[in-house]
Amino acid sequence: MALVSSLSPATPSSVQTNTLNPLGWTDDQILEKVYITHVHTAERYDVESLFNVTANIIKRSTALADSVAVKTGTPVGLIEDKVPLSTFDPPFLKLKHIASQMMNTPHGEHHAHSTAMSILDQLRTYTWDGKAILVLAALALEYGNFWHLVQTPSGDHLGRSLAQMSRVHIVERNRQAVADYNSLVKNLLIAVECITELERLSTKGYDLKDVPALAEAMQEIPVAVYWAIVTTVVCANHFDFLLGESDSRYEIANFDDKLAAVISKLKANLTRSRKKIGDLEDYWRRKKLLQTPTEIVEVLKVLIYHNEVHDPHVYDGLTRQMVSIEVFRKKHVLLFISGLDSIRDEVRLLQSIYEGLQEDPREVKGYRKEDFRILWVPVVDEWNLLHRAEYDNLKLEMPWYVTEYFYPLAGIRLIREDLNYKNKPIIPVLNPQGRVVNYNAMHMIFVWGIDAFPFRPSDDDVLTQKWNWFWAEMKKVNPKLQDLIKADSFIFIYGGSDKKWLQDFAQAVERIKRHEIIKRADAVIEHYPFGREDHRIVPRFWIGIESLFANMIQKTHKDPTIEEIKSLLCLKQQQPGWVLLSKGSNVKLLGSGDPMLATAADFEIWKEKVLEKAGFDVAFKEYYEQKRRNYPQECSNMQLANYPADILHPINCPDAACGRSMEIASVSYKCCHGQAAHHKAEVPESGDVMIEKKLYAS
Repeated sequence: MALVSSLSPATPSSVQTNTLNPLGWTDDQILEKVYITHVHTAERYDVESLFNVTANIIKRSTALADSVAVKTGTPVGLIEDKVPLSTFDPPFLKLKHIASQMMNTPHGEHHAHSTAMSILDQLRTYTWDGKAILVLAALALEYGNFWHLVQTPSGDHLGRSLAQMSRVHIVERNRQAVADYNSLVKNLLIAVECITELERLSTKGYDLKDVPALAEAMQEIPVAVYWAIVTTVVCANHFDFLLGESDSRYEIANFDDKLAAVISKLKANLTRSRKKIGDLEDYWRRKKLLQTPTEIVEVLKVLIYHNEVHDPHVYDGLTRQMVSIEVFRKKHVLLFISGLDSIRDEVRLLQSIYEGLQEDPREVKGYRKEDFRILWVPVVDEWNLLHRAEYDNLKLEMPWYVTEYFYPLAGIRLIREDLNYKNKPIIPVLNPQGRVVNYNAMHMIFVWGIDAFPFRPSDDDVLTQKWNWFWAEMKKVNPKLQDLIKADSFIFIYGGSDKKWLQDFAQAVERIKRHEIIKRADAVIEHYPFGREDHRIVPRFWIGIESLFANMIQKTHKDPTIEEIKSLLCLKQQQPGWVLLSKGSNVKLLGSGDPMLATAADFEIWKEKVLEKAGFDVAFKEYYEQKRRNYPQECSNMQLANYPADILHPINCPDAACGRSMEIASVSYKCCHGQAAHHKAEVPESGDVMIEKKLYAS
């Protein structure tokens, strides 16, 4: 019989008990049961004040319990109470009703579950944290009263009688039970505190896509609330455990273990959420400073340094010392933002800019070159030994300022989003107020070099449009030139009447074109002798240029391109010829024949500069400026065969080193750069007008 009995199938009641044991359920099973009890509503109850009072009660009660259980614990007087709102009105009757339900629940996991579901149904319109707080408050009401009676002074007769009625004196004999029970109550407070904090964070308006840990936590909150409530029920219906009337240690321990696992997940999500929210708020603070800046130094701090760096320094490549970031105050800053790989072309480019900032003229377009600084900000995901070594090597090539900061950049998200850094070198330009005046000056600096100073987008537009007139007239007389321009190669366009000079210059350019240095620099050089294929286009071109000049000079508003037109018309008169160097359609240099030929012929002398400088054009122009000083300055003449003689305007010399007002002789302009000039009256041809008017600058 005994054997048959032991193998008998489980009774219906035992099967029901096992199926209603929540400790054996998955989170999905619990969520399915719990979620149907919840109704979304806009109604809000002052759960914060209720939680503050509840936390005060539980902290003081558990401190008293600890003092009884282990004769130690936190002195009750040192516990800081949280202050509820002055208008707080606790739902006393509801709390007493819930407490009564819980305390009258029979032992057993399935009974605890049934009561928990009943309470959830009663609190269906409360927020998830509100449900957990209300149930914990109901327990705190009873638990707090119990431990309050434990410390009743001897002179309080009513208190002593109530303590005797509540049998609180018995707890002294059940210290282990008190310790086990008290541990569970403490964990309940921690769990509800985590739930409350996560709910609070979720109402702060953060986009959950930006805080994935918070989004994950909000999905888990209903299950966490269930475990908090069902565990509270277990606490409430085991008051007899405190009094030694039942041995439910294992049931309490099981729920304590389960609640500890829930708390672990809540804390992990809370920690990650706080970290991400802290990062977000820091990002928003930095973004606001970047978008509404007032001072360049503050913007640099926002982009580079973390908050704990209070006195940031940068490396000065000129003195090889660390200096305060204050060196940028009231300065314009070219931010060179890049990785460590393949940036030596950009470094050479910036080297030419750095040198150009030290050269005359010291002031251009109202900006002083001395007010501009260059700062390299390397973007490195992980600073390992290899990266440190490469950084140190690059730093030695830079005479400007360098960020020496071997942590992830604090403003890397701003650098990527607001400055549009896409892992390729960029050069944003910031003014002394920290405002970005050019989000990337890299292209215009590559094209124009120091001529792009002060590196505003408008400067690029002016330089780009500066020679549009030239190409327009060129394309009129030779449409095939368009293909050469589109190739974006270096183009020498040259003209003159001296055949030997034309031949020598062509040969010199051909030698440069085939040189190994040019191949290593990956440069393509072409040359176009103007009018060689068709001599008839030459006068048509010059007539177009003179007409354009005539129209411009009569305008009230001065067109800035008139200076380039004057320069070309003056060079037209000079022997042996003229040369224009461009990169695609971007004119780099316009010069006179002899120093241009000498520069091309001396390529072997300056060839290494092509690799050292920012390109062939920069090296060519630098050497040309040196050579032209060796040639005597001639008077600048501008003959305008088609100029209307009845309308004459004095103009300044196009030579940048001169700029004096030009003498008007006949229908021509002439300037001898301040030297004595012998005016010779020209004999007018038929139909010409002789004008004897001289204008000299002092």
